[in-house]
Amino acid sequence: MLLYCGKSDVGMRRKINQDSFEAVPVWDNDALLLVVCDGMGGHKAGEIASKTAIERFCAVVASRPCKSDDPLVRDDQIKNTLIAAVKDANETVYRLSLSSEEYAGMGTTLVGAIVSRGMLYIVNIGDSRLYIITRHEAKQITRDHSLVQFLIQTGQLTPEEARLNPRKNVITRAVGVASKTEVDFFNINLRKWGSGYILLCTDGLSNYIDDEMLFELLFQSREKIRPTPEQELFKKAESLVSFANKSGGSDNITVLLAKF
Repeated sequence: MLLYCGKSDVGMRRKINQDSFEAVPVWDNDALLLVVCDGMGGHKAGEIASKTAIERFCAVVASRPCKSDDPLVRDDQIKNTLIAAVKDANETVYRLSLSSEEYAGMGTTLVGAIVSRGMLYIVNIGDSRLYIITRHEAKQITRDHSLVQFLIQTGQLTPEEARLNPRKNVITRAVGVASKTEVDFFNINLRKWGSGYILLCTDGLSNYIDDEMLFELLFQSREKIRPTPEQELFKKAESLVSFANKSGGSDNITVLLAKF
């Protein structure tokens, strides 16, 4: 099983942490489930949305083990399981949002992944991200569902302009804001990437960091005494959160790091 480590921080300007994350082995340790959510809504509604989405997503995935040894069948089964888990989370959060005035309009981003038998399966809604970082490159795998990403795709903004745009936090898709939602799915053969890190994070980190800094924080070790692999991964997760806080910490920060 892969080494993994998660860390969540309220940041420098918020009073409540509305992010949630989970990392748990599933299917008799045949797979590792990773998921990060960034809640939105007044008072504690965003916190409730993200926690509820995590709980339902994980419960559905854990209850639907993939037992096939056929790679193509396995790919389809895992894809269907992840999409079903997102739909269940969406319906649950949406029903909850209708149950009381204080929950009205709440929702959450979601980026989730299954790592199993050298393959990485990913779903995402919103602007929480998944990256793969190796000694050769740092690559964002997911695509943000955000206003600025739409403006980039339509040629109205450059990526550099988008980073400074005041509307960069406006998302165009989320879990729980409507009875149904669309979800993106990706599958990656990790064997082709060699070794490196899988990073899931909220925009509390991604708003500040670029590929070059990701590479530096994860691969440029400054330790005089070599830590254990577990200690090293924890320190790297801490360094990502610390970087976001030192850069402004304008939002909650959550990172979930797995080494492959």
